[in-house]
Amino acid sequence: MAESFISVGKIGKPHGLTGAFRFVFFRELKNKKKIPAHFMFHKNGNFLPWFVKELEWNGFNEGFLSFEEITTPEKAKQFSGSEIYVSEKEAEIFFKDDAGVYDFMIGYKAYEETVGLIGEVTEIMENPGQLLCVLKTANEQEIVIPFVEEFIMKIEKRKKEIYFCLPDGLLDI
Repeated sequence: MAESFISVGKIGKPHGLTGAFRFVFFRELKNKKKIPAHFMFHKNGNFLPWFVKELEWNGFNEGFLSFEEITTPEKAKQFSGSEIYVSEKEAEIFFKDDAGVYDFMIGYKAYEETVGLIGEVTEIMENPGQLLCVLKTANEQEIVIPFVEEFIMKIEKRKKEIYFCLPDGLLDI
């Protein structure tokens, strides 16, 4: 029986000169000091392990991640935007249950860098391929924003606030 893998995050654009990536985990770690020794990447129908060289946190579930296999920004660019996976067993060991992992954000105030306050988070919804953040505005309109690393600037748990940087026109839809 083939081993099953679960998507636990996504790497973004390369960062720096060593091939490190910005990353965001879709699931919350049980302990930020204990991470898997490697993550799997899906390429050409196969899952390939990449071994963690260094992980640096800069937010709630995000930071910078470098792998032994990637040592240059040029090589890193080839994998920008890739999802990272772990086995089901490792997911149970290292990550909290997936269901409702972001539900703590319900009630958070949501801000956009150019608009300011846009509303309050009413739901985090799973959609095939990505999570969605559902907001209710002051005039009771519902706005749905893809909950992706590229749009999230920061999450302030203590202040119960989330900050987005959204493409022009996204709030007009």
